[in-house]
Amino acid sequence: MTGMSAVLRILDGLARLSGILAMLLLASATVVVTQMVIWRYFLGASTVWQTEYVIFSTTAAMMLGAPYVLALKGHVGVDLLVERAGDGMRRVLALISGLASLFFVGALAWSGAHFLFEATMKGWTTDTIWALPLWIPFWPVPFAFALMGLQLVMQMVLAVFPELAATEGAS
Repeated sequence: MTGMSAVLRILDGLARLSGILAMLLLASATVVVTQMVIWRYFLGASTVWQTEYVIFSTTAAMMLGAPYVLALKGHVGVDLLVERAGDGMRRVLALISGLASLFFVGALAWSGAHFLFEATMKGWTTDTIWALPLWIPFWPVPFAFALMGLQLVMQMVLAVFPELAATEGAS
């Protein structure tokens, strides 16, 4: 196994793990919503943490699902120009779109890491009775977007140097 295929395997494994975490978070949010409905409307009990959990878990699921979707090339894209372009222009377009995407996810990863650091160092919590430490809902942002950034870099490398992809498939 070459270095390139090892990196691709690691990124693919991390994207799959991220997708599994997203799935588990959505499933748990569904269970918690069901529990909350039963608690409040059938048993007349109050809920303390459920709404906050559902909001944070579904948001984290969206963030963590993005690298998995990127690995599957499932994000929405308009490829009319790309399909009609020659190989050279496809490389240029892949580089332009990759750099624009990398700038966007890089900014999100950077600001997410900043907020995660602040929340961890300063002991930030939510302003509710639950007082959830905010590093918990903040960590998916830098993780997911940093992973997407690495994926985008690899996609650009493979788009500019397609012979690397062909070499990897042969090994």
